[in-house]
Amino acid sequence: MAGASVAALALLLAGCGAPGPVPSTPVTAYPGEPQGVEAPAYSAGGVPFAVWLDNGAEFAVTLYGTTACPARATDYRVDAPDEVDIAVSGDCPLEYLPYTTVFATPASVDTGVTVQFTAQGMHFYLPPAGK
Repeated sequence: MAGASVAALALLLAGCGAPGPVPSTPVTAYPGEPQGVEAPAYSAGGVPFAVWLDNGAEFAVTLYGTTACPARATDYRVDAPDEVDIAVSGDCPLEYLPYTTVFATPASVDTGVTVQFTAQGMHFYLPPAGK
């Protein structure tokens, strides 16, 4: 799961960087992929990804885990206008069961540029909202 597929989504445990606002809690969360949005092709092998919702007003993060130990995004920290670090519950092995968490996009995230997310030890990228 390296290479181009990993270079598609980055938002998790990045512990370093400039301090941001207090981490945000999810708006909603549910098993499966984001509702009403097509998952990127690179995610087919269980690679985490993010998508913009509502023209960038929200973003959804989809992580993969097991039924007994679902990987869930619990909050995030904005390290820079184009870098979001996602905190994930548990230390679950990557498998193929998706779980989606939706967050409101804070004003400190620039939805007009490609945003790097980090989650489950991987970086993935979300193109500008509306493009």
